Amino acid sequence: MNVLLVEDHRLVADAMRMMLEDIDADTDVTSCYSTQRALSIIDEGHRFDLVLTDLFMPGIDGLGLLAGLKNRRSRVPVVVITGHDDDRYIRAAMEHGAAGFIPKTLPGHEVIAGLRKVLAGGRCFPDRLLVHEPRNTSEAPPVPLDEDGEGDGRPGRKQLQVLQLMADGNSNKQISQIVGITEATVKYHTSQLFRLFGVRNRTSCVREAQQRGFIRSFEER
Repeated sequence: MNVLLVEDHRLVADAMRMMLEDIDADTDVTSCYSTQRALSIIDEGHRFDLVLTDLFMPGIDGLGLLAGLKNRRSRVPVVVITGHDDDRYIRAAMEHGAAGFIPKTLPGHEVIAGLRKVLAGGRCFPDRLLVHEPRNTSEAPPVPLDEDGEGDGRPGRKQLQVLQLMADGNSNKQISQIVGITEATVKYHTSQLFRLFGVRNRTSCVREAQQRGFIRSFEER
């Protein structure tokens, strides 16, 4: 079994590597200490049976990794393992396509049980949240089918991705790594968004997009 482990604390990463060996003696763990490196490894063509990621890391966070894998049409299950057991974070992970969310405060045997469930094709989230599925993305404002959105007064699909990643605090370089486009293309989409909303900076752009209902703030997720 090949596992990609994304954890910026090396001591925690080493402990998790040892725990993973209890699941399968033949487990091969590739450790990354940043999301940027993890996405680079994926882009190099390496294949994994499971991805484990922390949620809060410098640079691109765990949600950014989920978005990057989704944009690359990756089907590998991703489990968020973090010390933050907050319903907002769990729902955000669910909406970004995570297969599981496991707090680091759980005993080791419960963590292993959760990972086994995911590897068997299931999901692993706190029971209190599985009663209510995350809001379907079809409830969001309708998105035009074109990529750039020019000519209809609405952002296109790529621009909506850039908008949400801007709202999440990602830099142009980080957005380019997550979406899988060049930094110059990100800047082009950003300039088009500024023109579309009649603004001059990222903060005003994000605020205007939220007011018009194109993207949601973290508190609304």
